[in-house]
Amino acid sequence: MEQSVDFEELVIGSLLNTNGISFRDYELNPDDFDKPWFKSAYSAMQNVYADKGVLDVFLVLEKISDPVVRKYVTDSMMMAFHPAHLPMYVTKVVQSSVERQLMMLSYEMQLENPVDINIRLESIKAKLDDLKVVQALELPDLRWDLQVALNEILSPKTFIKTCYAGLNTLIVGLKETRFYVFGARPGVGKTVVGLELAWNVSKDHDVLFFSLEMNKSDLLKRVIANELSIDLGLLESGDLTQPNRNRVSDLIRTVENRLIIADKGGQTVAQLRSYLIAVKAKRNVEVVVVDYLQLISAANPKAPKYEQISQISMDLKNLAKEFGVAVVALAQLNRRVDNKPENTPNASDLRDSGQIEQDADVIVMLSRKQSNEDVLRDDLIDAGNHPDESAFGKKSLITLDVVKNRHGAVGSFDAKFMGEYSRVQEIGFAG
Repeated sequence: MEQSVDFEELVIGSLLNTNGISFRDYELNPDDFDKPWFKSAYSAMQNVYADKGVLDVFLVLEKISDPVVRKYVTDSMMMAFHPAHLPMYVTKVVQSSVERQLMMLSYEMQLENPVDINIRLESIKAKLDDLKVVQALELPDLRWDLQVALNEILSPKTFIKTCYAGLNTLIVGLKETRFYVFGARPGVGKTVVGLELAWNVSKDHDVLFFSLEMNKSDLLKRVIANELSIDLGLLESGDLTQPNRNRVSDLIRTVENRLIIADKGGQTVAQLRSYLIAVKAKRNVEVVVVDYLQLISAANPKAPKYEQISQISMDLKNLAKEFGVAVVALAQLNRRVDNKPENTPNASDLRDSGQIEQDADVIVMLSRKQSNEDVLRDDLIDAGNHPDESAFGKKSLITLDVVKNRHGAVGSFDAKFMGEYSRVQEIGFAG
């Protein structure tokens, strides 16, 4: 049984070292483990995963009072293993468990009630069937995989259209398992774009919007301004006419309950994941928007900033794949963009990490510029012929530039930035 003990340790260590990403993929239970300390450890892991939706070694250790079990858990994380081999580790543990059960049954055949024996044999048969599934993970069938790919080609899953025709032309729309990044300097309008996208998509699909910067009340004011064309300043001051109050009341009464806003700051990706698990249990979330990536707390705050952001980017990419959702992350750009001609950013300007550029399926850069009307107004102000000097230097155009598209075309289009209505209104497209 010594070989079985090693594989049990490898299963525990693999799951903990990967934060339990594959925890739900295998039908294991504590009785599948031969050694009592691994039984206890796995039971504690089940409790933590059921509560948090993620495995954190410190949370698991808090559930374990026996110092011997705690030592075996920490030792298991030092084992030499590879996460890709987890199906094989699980297979060995399940095989050993089945062998023990069959040996026990053969010994007890003459003592047990035949009905009880049959029940236990059915249980073992079910375990063996599960084992076949795990073993299939070890030896993928290329013909089968190609058939699945063909089925997807002939019956493609639909893209979720955004509210921007130019964006839909370039990237078709949002698709499950893909990671989208919208980058901009502060004040350009990335929250306006992210919230408008989330709000419009939520009219037909469940959307989860993580706001790590703004509170829910401020975001909803922008939703109202966008939907009803009520000046945001009036909503901020509370200076609403009775007709506008009635319009807001009508919106509240008729709105579809499909946009979920979570505005707690300082969250790690693991905490966002736990919240998503809880929401997915009740709602069919198809799109997750994060505002914004660099505000996510690192799992290891002592690591260099570059490593922190790299890990966050990879975790968001994994989140999209694990839950089958489209993840849209807003992101800050480096200051050097301010010194570029016309402030035109590219993918390498994403702040703190080149990993974001590598992980993203699509990268959209946002920048602002002056329209012809803006230039004319500035000239009039310079000449003393325009009364509103506070409007000098206003940039009323926003450019959405798809600089990376792993599955299609790149290109850009301009839109009118209407900050008073928290709105971006397209005016042209250049492929």
